[in-house]
Amino acid sequence: ILNLKDESGKAVEVTLWGEFCNRDGRQLEEMVDSASHPVLAIKAGKVSDFSGKSVGTISSTQLFINPDFPEAHKLRNWFDHGGKDTASFSISRDTMPGGSSRNEIRKSVSQIKEEGLGRSEKPDWITVKATVSFIKTDSFCYTACPLMIGDKQCNKKVTRSGTNRWLCDRCNQESDECDYRYLLQVQIQDHTGLTWVTAFQETGEEIMGCPAKKLYALKYELEKEEEFAEIVRDRLFHQYMLKLKIKEESYGDEQRVKMTVVK
Repeated sequence: ILNLKDESGKAVEVTLWGEFCNRDGRQLEEMVDSASHPVLAIKAGKVSDFSGKSVGTISSTQLFINPDFPEAHKLRNWFDHGGKDTASFSISRDTMPGGSSRNEIRKSVSQIKEEGLGRSEKPDWITVKATVSFIKTDSFCYTACPLMIGDKQCNKKVTRSGTNRWLCDRCNQESDECDYRYLLQVQIQDHTGLTWVTAFQETGEEIMGCPAKKLYALKYELEKEEEFAEIVRDRLFHQYMLKLKIKEESYGDEQRVKMTVVK
């Protein structure tokens, strides 16, 4: 299930079925996971009125990822210059009668381990109601490459070069500035236990309530440790509905279950 938004201030859910999941869905998932948000054009999708408007794929549907036509370029320009940060109202109602979402699997924190979630071939997607109990502050963001590769930002980690500029190994170029993107390690807990999750840029910003650049400046440039600590303290013990993607990954010789906050 994808969530699409445009300049209208509205968002809609799109459900991919069958082969669309394995082919286009996998490609779209990889792009979003790498912080690239593609423009998607859908031809001959089926519009459903069930519990709000939504779109589904049928055999004659065609999907075009980052198509090359004026409307797509206009949309990309809008998204890159502030559109990604604008709120949008979903015309696909998240909840069904009785309060559960169409695609929502509710779990408790302890069930993640007990049921071995994330250990199968495909990721598990679940929703937990949990409280943020701790936020790691030694490395809450990373310095990202601001250069564009085609129509998307590189976003790979950059390091200070000898000329005091920012060097990207992927682009093999230096920049005067860098972006600051969240890579937030957050401990969450409910009545059954606690676990660690990772929140990237958008969800990190939602949890922290401010851009990563502001926090970075407070801690490392202005050295206002107390103000920095106050912001972090203020973000603790808030309860959230967290949609998690859970997948086992290899780190060297070790298998680890990685949990990412996607919403």
